[in-house]
Amino acid sequence: MRRVAVGFLAVSLLMGVAATPRARARDLVVGETGEAALAQPMVVLGVADKPAAAAKSRFNPLEDLPDDLPSVAILDTGASGHVLSAATAARFGLKAETGSRYVETGMSGDHSLEVSRPATLDVTDLVPEDEDAPRGRRGQRTAPASVRLSGQRVLLNEAPSDLSAALLSPGSIVDVIGMPLIRDHVVEIEPQDEAGAALAVRLHPSAAGLAVDAWVALTLVDFNRRDPRNRGPVPSLATNPVVPGVRTVLGAADAEGDWLLDTGATCTMISTATAKRLGLVDASGTPTRRPAFTLPVGGIGGGSTSLQGFRLDRLELRADRGRTLVFPDAAVVVHDITTTRADGITVTLDGLLGMNLLLPSGSGMTMLGAGGQRPSPFARVVIDAAGERLGFALAE
Repeated sequence: MRRVAVGFLAVSLLMGVAATPRARARDLVVGETGEAALAQPMVVLGVADKPAAAAKSRFNPLEDLPDDLPSVAILDTGASGHVLSAATAARFGLKAETGSRYVETGMSGDHSLEVSRPATLDVTDLVPEDEDAPRGRRGQRTAPASVRLSGQRVLLNEAPSDLSAALLSPGSIVDVIGMPLIRDHVVEIEPQDEAGAALAVRLHPSAAGLAVDAWVALTLVDFNRRDPRNRGPVPSLATNPVVPGVRTVLGAADAEGDWLLDTGATCTMISTATAKRLGLVDASGTPTRRPAFTLPVGGIGGGSTSLQGFRLDRLELRADRGRTLVFPDAAVVVHDITTTRADGITVTLDGLLGMNLLLPSGSGMTMLGAGGQRPSPFARVVIDAAGERLGFALAE
């Protein structure tokens, strides 16, 4: 399933095992969080077997880039497959299978996308050039790792990806590397020490040597579509990670549900049903209180919409050793993402765990940026899909 939430975003988290009046003895309490993340995990993307002469078009803003220059793509746990923008596909010379169609679920509903012919993707760590030795990794700087994925069929976005789209429909120019890579590699994300947007993203064969303070269990769920509108070969697909038993609290009300872990989403979302249980909206979905903020979000189909946001008293994740990772005053937006599972059952996600809770974030978002910024509360976030767990090393 795919719904890139391309946002402009949020406030942070000063993390500690701090006690608050409402904290329990085994709570790991996170400080203030904002409306949306300022950065998303990215990797370097190249195509090993692209044609010698890639397609050129006056509508392709990337046409003047050197042919051997790689692209940068979001590393996205919310994406069952890989997605390339029209501009990137043209630059790399990726062609669609004739007559192919695959229906994906996005922020604004279903999108019918073309499926590429098989290609070999080269995916490499993205590490800021001025980064010092990785924190907590034996004090040694490691060279970027590269992973080669053969026979990948990617989804091709047909939405315009010219310069005007970059301003008006940023989701349409996004490239995405999804779960077919992440399921077989451990992802390590290291935010900057200070309030900044740059992240170091590394791929590992295992989680050995990656120290964390807490693990949160994940469940892998098959959201891949068996839509009757699909035509031709299906894209390369894999299951998506879900965080079970996420608990939200507002006043005397609480709700619990299973949430998609979505590194491609800059904000955290709750369903209308969850919002009803918390008393944020009435039976018709109309807010019962004034929203705390509004947030512009977009998707692969292009365009954007403003979602209403609220602050919760607590958002809780079950951690190992009987502990609970707590995000007080968590910022969420209300939005339903509905899809049909592989077994044919239509489901609406209870929630979506976005990067505003994990990475550098900002508040008071406008098209010009954030009104306020904070660093991540974590020194390291580890996604171990094969081990079905999400790890956190707390920032000092």
